[in-house]
Amino acid sequence: MIISRCIKLLTVVFAVFSLNTQAVQMQCHGNATHWRDVAYSNGVMSKYKDVRNCIAWTAYQFDLPEELLYAMLHVERGPVNGKCRTNKNGTQDCGPAQINDVRIKELGKFSLTKNDIKSKPCHNIWAMGYLLRREIEKANGKIWLGVGNYHYHYSVNQTIHNRYVRKVKSAWKKLNKKVETYCTQ
Repeated sequence: MIISRCIKLLTVVFAVFSLNTQAVQMQCHGNATHWRDVAYSNGVMSKYKDVRNCIAWTAYQFDLPEELLYAMLHVERGPVNGKCRTNKNGTQDCGPAQINDVRIKELGKFSLTKNDIKSKPCHNIWAMGYLLRREIEKANGKIWLGVGNYHYHYSVNQTIHNRYVRKVKSAWKKLNKKVETYCTQ
């Protein structure tokens, strides 16, 4: 399967992938020439600066807005140091995208293990893209329904689902505002 081969080539692809693939070039204060330069410059998202090429490549591969993945990472705020967080129900959320370990079985077809998801940030971000694309497809292309289902399925708990969607939308708006503040097209 093509996705299976792609996951095996992650290291090579990440090394050669241009950060300008989906570039929106702009003139910004200082050395910033792309919205990523502003987005990852400080604050919560600065810890993901070293994996921004993974985010860009994942967005490209799964035909997702890169800014959406950024916003989801902003909400999830998972660690890049190989740790997981234990939930009240005993499951664990691992890595930058906080991939729940109940999803490991479906990621196994790509030879991804829990250790990969928690200790390899680029693999974790790729898994986020795959799972998000899958949820959007199951939602008949409805992006926000897919985003919410990535976190918590609508049919199980609408309140948690809708709260997550609101948080992601808010993070996306903050990104746009931050870039607008520092840059002009």
